[in-house]
Amino acid sequence: MDVPTKVYVTCPISDLKQIAGTLIFISPHGYYELHVAFGANTHVVLLPIAATTLTVAEPVLSPPAGFELER
Repeated sequence: MDVPTKVYVTCPISDLKQIAGTLIFISPHGYYELHVAFGANTHVVLLPIAATTLTVAEPVLSPPAGFELER
């Protein structure tokens, strides 16, 4: 996953449910660094990787008809 990228964040520990944000950094120490808007301000949020789900905001494009992938 490229960074920065727009994501939707779900983290029950922080009571976040599909909140729009920007993934800034994936730490080797086990956390995501995100920028999340709360009201008119943007805040840095550090969330544990093990308890967080990120959904990339941009959808995956479907391959054109007739496209085949060799495996």
